[in-house]
Amino acid sequence: MALSDFKGPNYIDDWSMDLDYRWPERIDIFESIVRTIVSWCENSNRRDIRLLELGVGAGFLARSVLNTLAAHVQPSSYLGIDINPKLTQHTLKRLSGLGYPDISVNNADLNGDFWAEGLEVVDVAYTFQTLHDLAGYAALTAVYQQFFSLITPGGLMLNADFVVPFPTDDTDKPRRFPVETHHQLLESIGFMQFKCETSIGKLACLTAVRP
Repeated sequence: MALSDFKGPNYIDDWSMDLDYRWPERIDIFESIVRTIVSWCENSNRRDIRLLELGVGAGFLARSVLNTLAAHVQPSSYLGIDINPKLTQHTLKRLSGLGYPDISVNNADLNGDFWAEGLEVVDVAYTFQTLHDLAGYAALTAVYQQFFSLITPGGLMLNADFVVPFPTDDTDKPRRFPVETHHQLLESIGFMQFKCETSIGKLACLTAVRP
């Protein structure tokens, strides 16, 4: 169901919980994302961590990443990007009470060429169940290329998304790609140390490092 199908004062959170209901593997993937980011940050010896999230959703993941990370290292900034202003407003409200000094959200279309223009470099760029909504392989490639340009040397790229096509997908214009396709694409762009952190059901959590 689309976000627009939900009504009432808590419709964004209700939409997010419906996603968990339809794909229960999201719960384990969510935990894998947080665990992977925190583990990388603990081992990176970086004093401050700059985070970039594409597709903020209801803001639950950003809140969990920031709160868990704060127990280990101090996140210095978080930037969330989403095409839907209702989601970015909701996420900003959810994060504003956490007490972190540099929290911001932007509205941008990831299918466009300019969403990354003017952004500062980050240490971790991550996204959850978002890139399959873009316009296929070329769009996925473009986002990975933007990630490569935005992430600092040694920084982490994480994409958790569908890796199994749906029966209703257009086979001439696929949007959900197997793990090996992501692996080959990321290495062709220049990323290293590719790893499938978790694979459950139709979803997988994939990471790579910017050399």
